[in-house]
Amino acid sequence: MILIVSVSVFLATVVGVYGLYWILETRRESVQHRFKEVVGKADAPGEGGVVESAGKMLDSIWKRSTAKKVVETDLVDRLSGKELVGARLLLNQAGYRSPGAYHAYILVRWALPFLFVILSLVGGKITGMENRSIFLAFFAAGIVGFLLPDFALRRKIRKRQEQITDALPDGLDLLVVCVEAGLGLNAAFVKITEEFQLSSPALSEEFDIVNREMVAGKPRQEALRALSERTGVEDVKSLVAMLIQTEKLGTSLAQSLRVHSDSLRLRRRQRAEEAAAKTTIKLVFPLVFLMFPALFIVILGPGVIQIIKILLPVAAK
Repeated sequence: MILIVSVSVFLATVVGVYGLYWILETRRESVQHRFKEVVGKADAPGEGGVVESAGKMLDSIWKRSTAKKVVETDLVDRLSGKELVGARLLLNQAGYRSPGAYHAYILVRWALPFLFVILSLVGGKITGMENRSIFLAFFAAGIVGFLLPDFALRRKIRKRQEQITDALPDGLDLLVVCVEAGLGLNAAFVKITEEFQLSSPALSEEFDIVNREMVAGKPRQEALRALSERTGVEDVKSLVAMLIQTEKLGTSLAQSLRVHSDSLRLRRRQRAEEAAAKTTIKLVFPLVFLMFPALFIVILGPGVIQIIKILLPVAAK
């Protein structure tokens, strides 16, 4: 019981500290955003120079207060920068793009092992398990709790990528029709966003983000490269490379899209044939370990019983 109480107190402390850090970071970002709005209003025509000088003074105070924090966290950022980028990239590929998604993922990833450990300890004490068994359950629960969030996230990414891959050839067909009808690439992306909201929400969301980025002023090549990084799908990467190459060389966009759409459709058919060919291999294990033992019992069981009945009296004599 002392161990359970200690672990519970430690877990509550960790969660409380992390929650307080999260609230402070959110508050700092909101203060910075409001400060930028004040500075922006100071630049408006007709305003006096007092507001502008006050904005500059507050800006200098803010920079001096955050300089020490930047210096302290610079080493940590350099050591764990790749991990942070990788985690945020995985969350983007899974479709979690809210501002607090990364903090929630880190909180779950560190809190879940402690929760599983506490449940294993409580369950072991209630069921009356031995100390050795409780220790093994304790160790296994910690490992499972640490690996489960990453496993669930990667499973979500894989399903989302499969949805995008399956719907991309149909989206390219619509893109070809729109371009040949005289629409621009932005308008064609809007049309795909509208038409695929029900059949493929993931593909509709990705093209909607690309269109919004281009409308906001982001260059088309950068928006398309961000699309390939955000999805992580090989077909999307090849599509982005084709669109960028077409824009650089000035070739016909409609013809390039039609050829690429045919190749993607052929690739989807080949993937379906490959999956169908794998079914025979996948059926071997259920047949060997589940179907064949039952068949042997049903077919050979009566014969074995009769043989035992006949041979046992003879062996007894």
